[in-house]
Amino acid sequence: MLSTTLAITLLLVPPIEIRPDQVDHVALPCVQAGASAADAESAKVLNQRLATKMRRYMNPYNTSCARAVVGTVRKSGLDERAAAIAIATVIVESSIANLDGGLGDSVGLFQQRASWGSFAQRTDPVWATGKFLAVMRQFYPKDAWKNAAIGDVAAAVQRPAAKYRHRYGVEAGDAVKIVSELWAKGGK
Repeated sequence: MLSTTLAITLLLVPPIEIRPDQVDHVALPCVQAGASAADAESAKVLNQRLATKMRRYMNPYNTSCARAVVGTVRKSGLDERAAAIAIATVIVESSIANLDGGLGDSVGLFQQRASWGSFAQRTDPVWATGKFLAVMRQFYPKDAWKNAAIGDVAAAVQRPAAKYRHRYGVEAGDAVKIVSELWAKGGK
């Protein structure tokens, strides 16, 4: 009974209130080769620079996940701002972890719902990032996302309840720092 109560309580706590070390789902790999020595180095650097949710919680694994997102954005031909929008989203949604579950049928880095694609697609960081970017460009035609606040764009794509929309903006500054660190290294 206590474990059921605890599980229900955790589901009722908004995602940003749960620390990255409290995530209760299996984290799937983000890159085929796993986290690299460069990911470990970047995690150390970022732990000193970040100020919000991920401060002191960056590790080689979630840095490899961030690298997968940034690399996908870069390969798509979009810029660092698009990468920051995507990273702000995955900070809020999954603490930069490729989760096998979430609230309801949400999975993956972006915690995309079943209507977005299959389980395999939504837990594939490249596919999930591409889908996020496609929806972003649909909602913001003619690159209008370049002139909107990072948090506003992320919230428009993710469509959370109104009381949670601000969370993406809170993470925007750290998202820019993460992208800056990884983009400089090629985001691969």
